[in-house]
Amino acid sequence: MATTSSSTLTESVTKQSASKADIYERIYDAIVEHRLAPGTKLAEERVAELFSVSRTQVRGVLQRLAVEQLVTLVPNRGAFVTRPTVEEARDVLAVRRTLEPAIVTRLIQKIRDGKAAGALKELRSIVKREKQAHVSGDRRAAVRLSGEFHVMLAQLSGSSILTRMMRELTPLTCLAILTYEVPTGAACLDHEHVLLLDAIESGDDAAAVALAVEHLHHIERSLNLREEEEQQVDLAEVLLG
Repeated sequence: MATTSSSTLTESVTKQSASKADIYERIYDAIVEHRLAPGTKLAEERVAELFSVSRTQVRGVLQRLAVEQLVTLVPNRGAFVTRPTVEEARDVLAVRRTLEPAIVTRLIQKIRDGKAAGALKELRSIVKREKQAHVSGDRRAAVRLSGEFHVMLAQLSGSSILTRMMRELTPLTCLAILTYEVPTGAACLDHEHVLLLDAIESGDDAAAVALAVEHLHHIERSLNLREEEEQQVDLAEVLLG
C-alpha cells in the first residue's frame, strides 16, 4: 500500500491547526482530483502532523469518510482510500444512471419556468475550463471540473437531496475510474458535456436523458470491469518446469 505524502493532502503545511471540516475537504478533493489513489494508507499520526491537530480529530474525519465509503478502516492496520470492487464500481454507475435523468429533466423544467437564470452560462463555463484543462494536459483540473459539472447539474436542478447524493457519488466514481481505467481510456469526455448542455438548452427532455445515460455507459465501457477469474496454476510446471 502507498503511504500519504504532504503533497497529496496539502499544498503547504501551516502552523495553524485545521478544522475537521478543512481536513475532510482536503482529503475529499484529493480523491476527486485523483491525487489519492485507491489503497493509499491514511496514517492517523501523519495526517494529524500535517494539519497540526490531534489524532482524535483525524479519527473523526476518517470515520466520516468511511461512512461515505471513501475510506476503508481495517482493524489493526489503519485507514486506506477505498479500492472498490468490480461490483461496487458497476453499482455506482448504475445508481447514477437512475439519478441523472431525473436531474436533467428537473433542470429543463426549471429553465422553462424561468427559475434557473444563468444556469446554462454557469455550466458552459465549467465545460470551457474543463476543455482548457484537457488541452493544457492538466489532468487533475480536468477531473475535478468534470466532477464539478455533474454536481452543479444537480445543484442547479434545485434539489438538495439530489445534490447531496451526487456529491457522494462523484468521488466514488473517481475511485472506480482510478482503479479500473485502462491506459488508453478517456472516462469522461468534455464534448459529451457540451452535447448534453445543447439538449438541455433546446428543452429536449428525451435527448438530454438519452445523452446523460449514454455518457455514463461510455464511462463504464472505458473501464476494465471484467470479473477477475481465479487463475489455475500448474504447480508441476511452475515448480519443476
